[in-house]
Amino acid sequence: MFDAVIIGGGHNGLVCACYLAKEGLNVAVFERREILGGACVSEEIWQGYKLSTGAYVISLFKEKFIKELELEKYGLKIYTKDPTIFIPFKKGKYIFNWINPKKTKKEFEKYSKEDAKNYDKWRNFWNIFVDFLDFLSINPPFSLYEIEELFKFFRKINLKIKDIEVEEILRVFLSDAKTILDEYFESEEVKASLVEDAIIGSMLSPSSPGSAYLLAHHIMGEVNGIKGAWGYVKGGMGGLTEALKKAAEDLGVKIFTSSKVKRIIVKEGKAEGIELENGQVIKSKIVVSNADVKTTFLNLLEDVPKKLRKRVKLLKSRGVCFKIVGIIEELPDYVGLGKKLGPQHISSSLILPSLEYLEKAYRDALNNNPSKEPFVSINIQSSIDDTVTIKGHHVFSLFVQYTPYRKDWEEIKDEYTSNVIETIQNYAPNFKPLKFFALSPLDLEKRFGLPQGCIFHIDMTYDQLYNMRPLPELSNYSTHIAGLYLCGSSSHPGGGVSGIPGYNAAMKILEDLKNKRINK
Repeated sequence: MFDAVIIGGGHNGLVCACYLAKEGLNVAVFERREILGGACVSEEIWQGYKLSTGAYVISLFKEKFIKELELEKYGLKIYTKDPTIFIPFKKGKYIFNWINPKKTKKEFEKYSKEDAKNYDKWRNFWNIFVDFLDFLSINPPFSLYEIEELFKFFRKINLKIKDIEVEEILRVFLSDAKTILDEYFESEEVKASLVEDAIIGSMLSPSSPGSAYLLAHHIMGEVNGIKGAWGYVKGGMGGLTEALKKAAEDLGVKIFTSSKVKRIIVKEGKAEGIELENGQVIKSKIVVSNADVKTTFLNLLEDVPKKLRKRVKLLKSRGVCFKIVGIIEELPDYVGLGKKLGPQHISSSLILPSLEYLEKAYRDALNNNPSKEPFVSINIQSSIDDTVTIKGHHVFSLFVQYTPYRKDWEEIKDEYTSNVIETIQNYAPNFKPLKFFALSPLDLEKRFGLPQGCIFHIDMTYDQLYNMRPLPELSNYSTHIAGLYLCGSSSHPGGGVSGIPGYNAAMKILEDLKNKRINK
């Protein structure tokens, strides 16, 4: 008998397990795959090469969790990615975004002196919004109807939000990224360098309402104490999972891999444990699902109320991502900058020449076709971390959009992979992988359990955020079944390698135990 069992050994499940175990609960984690991590893994597809087959960079994972769980003691090391962005354009042009705003402004001056001046205004606006968002993310989800009361509270705690900024912040929830970018900047090259976070992983274009909020969600992180920075985890993203695993085990958590859960056992409206696929029954007073909400309610639970079942089924999970990892012998020679290791190889290098390029790629996906000219984010972790490769070779990760979920991906995958590589070769002709491994949205669903390949479990559109994520009646990590909780990315504040849903779920469980809503 356990106090709590967690279904799924992804990073949120492990964070939840750690915080419950810290308070003395007897916790067990059950993972269906032979390795932990969900989509936060390092896999040796070929011996000696550690490939981040799912998530590939880190920023949203809270420094708070790193310190409180002592993850650095367990081997976690993060290399800051600087420059943050590099975009090659045609005719030998390019642009960098750096952590140092002065260096970024010099880059912007190449395209518009006015844009360089406005960059400080842009940063100041988002800094205020990110402070606001950061506070909201680590607390129970609020309702938009409560937002005025929230602003009053922020003023009491001296968070500097002026009346005019309140209106701007509210606008971000409903606006699109293109409109806001157009207000601040005139250069298409500058706007292209700032738009990636507004569309990444989502069936949204820069002009789609809600894309401004998604941009904010992705810039609220930090790495090594630097707000807004991104980084590479030493050894690949599995390095975070390994540190969480060691921390959990030291706290007494029992971890079981290759242990697929068949169903959640419910008696008289209360969760009483789980049954594994091999028939073994595990009794527990609390069950926490780190699986997505659709898997939890449509596959693992029996006798779900008909109305709730239908509402869960109708939640949007629109996978639009295609992933390729592989090995190269020489670094890409972008627009003639050379093959010698340079800042363009450390940064995320984007095939994203303009906002219109993204709009066109998005329009292809609206017709359920993968983008003919896709957006590609190229990351070469071995540029600063030699633990992921063998001498003389580099490993790369390609994150590709827009690629809608289709049942015929096995038939078209090879051809589309070639198209992605050719797209990169338009800017770096020497990009010729020695080996590569491609994952379509269909593969992402099968491998990582991501519904329709959606990296956020369910879309992060404003009808599926805060007290509506995943549904109003399931939004505070608890469910209609006593003792059953949700801790995955389907819950507030949503997707990304943040650990926040896992932490927030643990806090809700501990609060319910304290108030005797459930018995330990």
